[in-house]
Amino acid sequence: MHIKTLPALIALGLASAAPHAHAMDDRLYIAPSLSYTFADSDRRSDDGWGGGLALGKPINPDWNLELALTGSSLDRDAGGHYKLWGLGVDGLYFFDRDAGFAPYAVVGLGALRTDIAGRDDTGLMANAGLGVMKQLSENVALRADARYRWDDNSTDAFNKNGFGDWLINVGLNIALGKKAQPAPAPQPAPAPQLEPSPQPAPAPAAQVEPKPQPAPEPAAQAEPVPVAPVLKTKPAVELDKAQAGDVIVILEGVNFEFDSAKLRPDAIEILAEATTVLNHRKDINVDVVGHTCNIGTDQYNQSLSERRAKSVYDYLVSHGIAAERLTSKGMGETQPAFSNASREGRAKNRRVELHVK
Repeated sequence: MHIKTLPALIALGLASAAPHAHAMDDRLYIAPSLSYTFADSDRRSDDGWGGGLALGKPINPDWNLELALTGSSLDRDAGGHYKLWGLGVDGLYFFDRDAGFAPYAVVGLGALRTDIAGRDDTGLMANAGLGVMKQLSENVALRADARYRWDDNSTDAFNKNGFGDWLINVGLNIALGKKAQPAPAPQPAPAPQLEPSPQPAPAPAAQVEPKPQPAPEPAAQAEPVPVAPVLKTKPAVELDKAQAGDVIVILEGVNFEFDSAKLRPDAIEILAEATTVLNHRKDINVDVVGHTCNIGTDQYNQSLSERRAKSVYDYLVSHGIAAERLTSKGMGETQPAFSNASREGRAKNRRVELHVK
């Protein structure tokens, strides 16, 4: 069996890497799996089933790191069994962390112990392959990959100096604990108000006869002139100029935590300015409307759109916007603004809008 396949797989996986824009879930997870081994012909054994368990954690937007334990049993042509036990560290490189389809490349290094009645060997093991992950719920994802495993067989206990096997693995990623809460929202600065201009004292009334004059009426106080807020974010600028019937895309999918309705810090900045505008523009009311792309079930997307719209509604109410000026609802995947056939279109369809009225 030629072992040049291992570096070739590593090069293929890393060469096809592309930047991704989906947020990662940084919780620890466990990954139980079921595997099937296509054994190297030099082993002189049948193919066989096995399993594994890994403990992993995302370490940055591109990489997950896992400590993996594997085991399998192969029937030998001459009778008896191979017992294969592996322990190693794997790195998973994600080309995209899209919840609906997250392809990755995997590379790993560790030790593989091989037991046959009366003989055993522990040697260096390396593996590489390609796989894909799909989110099933907030805490569980389905994963599958194909890997090439090279076994050094350093003691030459089985009359060969190395084996190369192919493995197909199917399993689950089960996240541990709760997702991290977003940072508390910064309080928006109050809009500056102009002090009323002082009024000049009234001129003394001319007296024709020495008789009491009525006291002058107090001068009317000038109303303070509202000052337009200084805005930095595009959605807030559009909202400040909006009229009844306008639709403002206030947040996009990347402004929320991954597959969640929790607001990210960049969303807080936009909503803080939107609050300032709504305090300034008391002549308008808004409907908060959530939308998703078509990845996932209709029921799940409807729920996610409602929760994201409610997060925006709750933020505005908690920062002083009267509840009677707002409504909140979700439309799921029923009203796409762009084609769901492309990744860019799906990203733009994951949004929260303010319908001005």
